[in-house]
Amino acid sequence: MRKSIELLKTKLENKLRGKIKSFYTGDPWVIPSSVMPCVIINPMKTETNIIDNQRDNHQHFVDVSLVVDARQYFNATPAVMVGTTFLMDTMEGEASDGTIESGSILGILRDNLNLASNRHVSNISSIDYTVRRRTEELITLEVVVHLQIDYIVNR
Repeated sequence: MRKSIELLKTKLENKLRGKIKSFYTGDPWVIPSSVMPCVIINPMKTETNIIDNQRDNHQHFVDVSLVVDARQYFNATPAVMVGTTFLMDTMEGEASDGTIESGSILGILRDNLNLASNRHVSNISSIDYTVRRRTEELITLEVVVHLQIDYIVNR
């Protein structure tokens, strides 16, 4: 799992540095507003399936979250949904022709399905949006994409 997350994190950092202020492995829960927007790569679970008497297929389930401080948008025009628009564009932005923007997180994932030899993103199951109270003072807007990374290993 650790290797899968490190490879994924490197791909995202290389393309999003500048737009995203910080990247975390695991959810730190309390996030200073000065490091947002941030990306959190969170391990969820690993399943192992026996392929044959020599090989196993490890399936790593990973969530990639984009988090922004909702407080910065409290005085924005409600009809514009500035924070939500940023989340949508950065996570799953669409070009004018309907294709996925290559600079969005979804675009980066689709362009880098092969993380390394014998390790690849095999499924992007869903993208979920939410508002979350992380502390008494900190309210965040968040979007998370749920991934499956497959890795075949010889025993």
